[in-house]
Amino acid sequence: METEINGVVMEANEEEDLAEEFPPVGDEVDISENVYAQGKKLVLDLNDQMLRSVPNGCFQIEAINALILSQNEISEIPDNIDSLTHLEELFLAGNKLKQLNPNVFCLPRLRVLDISNNELESISPDIANLQGLTELFANGNRLVNIPVELCEIESLLCLQMNENRIKEIPDRFSNLINLQVLSLERNDLDFLSPEVCRLDDIRRLGLSGNHITNLPRELENLVFLEQLLLDDNEFEFIPVQVFWLPSLTELTLSGNKLKSIQTEVKNLKNLTVLGLNGNELEFLPDEICELESLEVLGLENNKLKALPKLVSKLNNLKEIYLGNNNLTCVPEDLFWCTQLEVISLMKNQIFTLPVELENLKSLHSLTLSDNKFKTLPDAVGALISLQLLAADGNQLSELPGNFGDLAALRQVTLSRNSFSLFPTQLCVIQALELIDIQMNSIQIIPSEIAALVHLAILRMNINMVQYFPAELCKLPELQMIDLSNNNIEDVPECIVKLTSLVDLNLSNNMFMEFPSPLFGIPNLETLNLSQTKGHKLLVLPDEIENSNVKHLIMSGNKLRTLPNTVCRMRNLVSLVVDHNDLQSLPSVICGMHSLRVLHLNDNNLSSLPENFEQLQTLKELRLHGNPLRTPPMDVCVSGVVQPIGRFIRRALERDDMLLLKTFDVLKSALNKNELRYLMKKLKLPEDKVLEIEQAYAGKDKLQDRVYNSLLFWREHRGPLATLDELIRVFHIIGYDQLCDKLRTMKIYSQRLRL
Repeated sequence: METEINGVVMEANEEEDLAEEFPPVGDEVDISENVYAQGKKLVLDLNDQMLRSVPNGCFQIEAINALILSQNEISEIPDNIDSLTHLEELFLAGNKLKQLNPNVFCLPRLRVLDISNNELESISPDIANLQGLTELFANGNRLVNIPVELCEIESLLCLQMNENRIKEIPDRFSNLINLQVLSLERNDLDFLSPEVCRLDDIRRLGLSGNHITNLPRELENLVFLEQLLLDDNEFEFIPVQVFWLPSLTELTLSGNKLKSIQTEVKNLKNLTVLGLNGNELEFLPDEICELESLEVLGLENNKLKALPKLVSKLNNLKEIYLGNNNLTCVPEDLFWCTQLEVISLMKNQIFTLPVELENLKSLHSLTLSDNKFKTLPDAVGALISLQLLAADGNQLSELPGNFGDLAALRQVTLSRNSFSLFPTQLCVIQALELIDIQMNSIQIIPSEIAALVHLAILRMNINMVQYFPAELCKLPELQMIDLSNNNIEDVPECIVKLTSLVDLNLSNNMFMEFPSPLFGIPNLETLNLSQTKGHKLLVLPDEIENSNVKHLIMSGNKLRTLPNTVCRMRNLVSLVVDHNDLQSLPSVICGMHSLRVLHLNDNNLSSLPENFEQLQTLKELRLHGNPLRTPPMDVCVSGVVQPIGRFIRRALERDDMLLLKTFDVLKSALNKNELRYLMKKLKLPEDKVLEIEQAYAGKDKLQDRVYNSLLFWREHRGPLATLDELIRVFHIIGYDQLCDKLRTMKIYSQRLRL
């Protein structure tokens, strides 16, 4: 059977999809290397081994107590699983199981079973046979119900069935008298069955991500409940029963529709974590300040305009999240909570902070992003434990004079502000590991930056930097530099001293030519020189072969070709050259057997190299926006190398056949003078023309002379000897009738698929 694809006939067996590039292994696993003792337990760990089936060797070690087969491609468990009579733990998460072999339920000692992240739609009633089971993990499947037979396993301590499609809980669920942990998050529950509230010993109840609007009054019976997770439901108020749970330490109700908090919240004396992010709260009751055990309070994404006056009573508060509210100021009382370690005030309307901020000697994280600060108070410089300061998206143009006293500061982000000068106070904080000061108006990086010996990440993109300072090259731990979208014209030779640098982004700058010192950075892995908005680079130099980069990004330039030396970039894994003027690819690129990503979108490629299918390791190929003819875009759109290579090979065979047919036509259409003139226009060497004329002299050998002259032209010009080139030459010399005839042959051949 034949199929037509863009003028090409393909046999049915040639249309088969590409087999998996890295097929999972089956039984060929050395089991002995994966067996180890863990205390008194014998473990066989085959996690993430690309297995399609369970190796037979697993069943030859009958004494194993734990078998880990997670993160593979296994779709079936063999019958002889029941031979592992000593098995206590079986981990099958992250496979392709659609059902469990019933023999799994015959393992007499099984205590832990993890079948998460498979394709299970149900669990067999035979699970009731696992009377010693204490932990069952079935998260991330397609389960629509909890098998009622599961309720017969009284030994069960932990049941997790998150991310399924469960709509209800069985009536006999209260038989699980020893259950301590129940997680049914991200299912389709509309209500919580009172059966759950009869489980006296339950400690953790996870119901986040359902459609619950209320809880049964029997909930107050759960006197030992410590964690109640109700995020992302449809609660408009906190069920009053919650306030009578004496052991509750963690209550999360983020992502609901709460408009207020009842005063009864004060009853939760043991509460340490209260999550109320993403609701509709406009105020908080003073009674919330009576939760003296509270350590974490989440209030982000609400409508709060103020905090309770008695907030200072929260003596044990360590973390408070107030981002994305309507706050214009922060009460000084908050800063009398001297145990605070984390404060987030992002996305409010705050323009100042009270001096009492300096009381927070334990504060290590302060987020002030997207507010109205024009200056930071001097009190910030007194935060002796501060490790992270985020003040992006304000109106800062300078830092407090004592900012350099923050000796513990490791990360500072000041992007989207109004800095025209690099704040030199940063340069005395030797602990700094990350500086993010992008999207400002800084022109110069000061020489004092050389003192930041622990700096690992510098982000200064979208500024007005004109020079890459040599002092930057003295930082021994610098791993990542982003200086894209600046006005840099060159880089210093000493950049090769950045031996820790692995990621360098210099895109959209003003380089007149490729900065050659980059070739010498010894451990550079990612180099981005895209110039969509910068000065376009015309040439990628031959010296690129000296670079050790793994990921090279050269989009948005005006490269017309790639150098042959690119094939000697032994570490290159991805090459992105979108939006250039590439006319062709060097054939040597087909020998780059480490290349996995090749992006060539929006160039001027009309064909691909003959041996393109040799790029066997290529996983991601992008060719959109090219005028491709060999192969056409509908063959390339899949990005799969093998059919593209197959098409190229056959197209070359067809083109060669058509060219020979053309020669056959021309041999009887040209006289000796026309042939002489044609050979001159085809730029054949004069000595070769004379040689052919002598070999095929005389009128009776004129046709042989024409044919062999054209054969030599094909050999001499190689890939450039095409029918299109022949038509072009005939048009130039005015052989219009022959020109039309050749065009007709070309069109006809495409229709008949020679």
